[in-house]
Amino acid sequence: MILKKFKGGSKYTEYNPVDGSASEFGEIEGAEICGFCEQTRWGLAAVYPAPEEETLIVQINGTTWDLFTSDTTVVYNHHYDDEMTYFKIADEENEYEVRYEAWWKDVPHFEPNKWAASREDENSHEDFFGYVLMLWQSEEKKDNLIESWSGNLPK
Repeated sequence: MILKKFKGGSKYTEYNPVDGSASEFGEIEGAEICGFCEQTRWGLAAVYPAPEEETLIVQINGTTWDLFTSDTTVVYNHHYDDEMTYFKIADEENEYEVRYEAWWKDVPHFEPNKWAASREDENSHEDFFGYVLMLWQSEEKKDNLIESWSGNLPK
């Protein structure tokens, strides 16, 4: 399946959901995406549809989570004092958590404010794991993405 690099402009990858591997990011002529992918310092992270189950899958380093089962939880928050972000996704079988520099740490003239909800809206545009949180919180976005991405899945 073809996944677009999160915040990657016109960079795409051939992604294999069986083992969570991917080709190098590059241009793919006529690419019709099935989701997003991001190479992080901790491995490869992807989000793509599972239309038969009417859900989205998050896959990190080969481990998968059904984003919309009742036992899946997502935690994403900023630690403003040390400019770090914490992300965790877990279900009854698997857990992944990571702490890393906040996306806004080196943005000029950006003053993070834990009370400014409008800044929190930027998380889903600037940080892959912030995007995962936004999807987990939004049934409407989930349904729209399943519909639009599923039509591009390999037959």
